[in-house]
Amino acid sequence: MSASEEELIGHSYTRARKHPLVIGKLPGAGRLPGGPYTITQVMTMVISFGLLVMTRELWAHFGAMNFILMALIPWGLAWVLRYARLDGRDPARAVRSLLIYSSTPAQGRLAGKPQRAARPRLATATCTVRVRSAERPAPAAAVAKPAPVPARKPRAAATAVPTAAAPVATAAARPEPKTGLQALLASLDEQ
Repeated sequence: MSASEEELIGHSYTRARKHPLVIGKLPGAGRLPGGPYTITQVMTMVISFGLLVMTRELWAHFGAMNFILMALIPWGLAWVLRYARLDGRDPARAVRSLLIYSSTPAQGRLAGKPQRAARPRLATATCTVRVRSAERPAPAAAVAKPAPVPARKPRAAATAVPTAAAPVATAAARPEPKTGLQALLASLDEQ
């Protein structure tokens, strides 16, 4: 294989970069039970535990079972979030993307600032079109001008006899235009 026929190999590391940041080990080199946990799962456990503590007057009527519920409900929600995916992302990132999308201006951003569409304003300009009517006679120079005839070389045995000029196509031989646009184009051809 020569240097010009070198084989190119491409690598994609996108899948490796999509691994979420996880919390999975304790400082003493032990693993967390049910771990590793993503940041979304940890935040879900903390928030749900906090909500359970703040609302325990409403639901905590089971005695010792209250402590088991305060541990199982946050862990169960985190376990459900491990397998919940929206468009290949965990729910917290999907909700974040939805909030960013809903808060962006309709015209987008330019250099970090909202892009404003300019107010529409009336454009004023003039354009003059002169249409020559089909009834006007064509200029005399275009009608009566014969085409030049190239001179022939005399033959050795015979003398050259001048011939009549070939008939010239005149403007009168053209069909009359049917529309104003055709008349305009015909007048441009005559100039």
